[in-house]
Amino acid sequence: MSSLHEDPNERSPFWYCAFCNSDGRRSFKSTKRPVKGKDSKETAKFRAEAEEICRGWERAANLGQQGSLVEVQARKVLSEILERATGEPLNFVTTKSYLETWVASKKVSRAGGTAARYEHTVEKFIEQLGGKAQQGLAALTPRDLEAFRDSQLADGKSATTANMALKTLRIPLNLARRQGIILTNPAEAVELLPAQGESRDVFTPEQIRNILNHCDDEWAGLVLIARYCGLRLGDAVGLKWENFQPDGEHFILRFQPQKAIRGGKRRQHEMPVHPKIEAYFVRREKAGTRLVKGQLFLNLSKQRLGGCNGLSSQFQKIMHQAGVKSREDTRKLTGVGRSFNNLTFHSLRHTFISRLANAGVAKEVRMKLSGHTSEVHQRYTHHEIATLRQALQVDDGE
Repeated sequence: MSSLHEDPNERSPFWYCAFCNSDGRRSFKSTKRPVKGKDSKETAKFRAEAEEICRGWERAANLGQQGSLVEVQARKVLSEILERATGEPLNFVTTKSYLETWVASKKVSRAGGTAARYEHTVEKFIEQLGGKAQQGLAALTPRDLEAFRDSQLADGKSATTANMALKTLRIPLNLARRQGIILTNPAEAVELLPAQGESRDVFTPEQIRNILNHCDDEWAGLVLIARYCGLRLGDAVGLKWENFQPDGEHFILRFQPQKAIRGGKRRQHEMPVHPKIEAYFVRREKAGTRLVKGQLFLNLSKQRLGGCNGLSSQFQKIMHQAGVKSREDTRKLTGVGRSFNNLTFHSLRHTFISRLANAGVAKEVRMKLSGHTSEVHQRYTHHEIATLRQALQVDDGE
């Protein structure tokens, strides 16, 4: 039978439980309940709680000896111990319920595209786990995460995409660790795959002129705003006339970037407007296309960004008509993976930042204009050979 004891070495203030574990050996474990309280009533309470914990351990050990201690039974025993000791039952969280709850929270706190990516990754991971997704979150092992990472490659995804899926799962599992639901994050024990870096290229001035020659009025405005203001496609197409506000003889562009719209830091982006954008804006206004508090791009703003007929695909068609070719990823993917294009609408943002860098504009100013707040800005900066050569000329030797 189990029994309670004070620490024989008198070094611990807690009650210890002596009981026979599942392999028949005698165990001596701390209940973490104090031997003495502030008064006799609290002392009696602590002893009663320690006795409940001790009896629970003994029941679990007996079930183990009988070979009938399965996860469900273990949950029940532990819940009984906690409920009798504290009045609150143990709340077991399954992997499926925890991850789905986390995704639901991100739909509120993150931009739509990011939340959708999180949701897709979690759905695929739960599918990969099968019945294990209904087990406790603590049952996850590094092998589960490694198998999921490798399944991404088997589906035809690139190593970069597989790594992104693993990084995504590290986020909620780290949160669970901080919340005390699990002791360690199994995803942290899985290494990322070696991956070849993928980056956008920049458009040449000639390519942009050719593209503009094949654009209608609204598409021309989108291209100009991305090229000379560095806006993302979703931000550019969502602009309204009221986002352009007079500033003396010029205009200031003020808008809320979509990437910050659902985050904790709701920053409005403000920047002066390039003369070419001002000329476009004034021309559109004189043409009578302005609507009170209306969309700047009335027709394009009603269309989806992605998909076969979305705005991104439409821009690729305009590029093709203009004779501007993107260099598709040379990997031939046979699964559900996607190829990578080095020139897309987002390359206009790279072009905007890179032209500023090659003109000698300081990094801090470039980051302010582009709205970047982290070192991700470096990925958007493509230095031209002439600029790099000029930098080398500064070092004329000794």
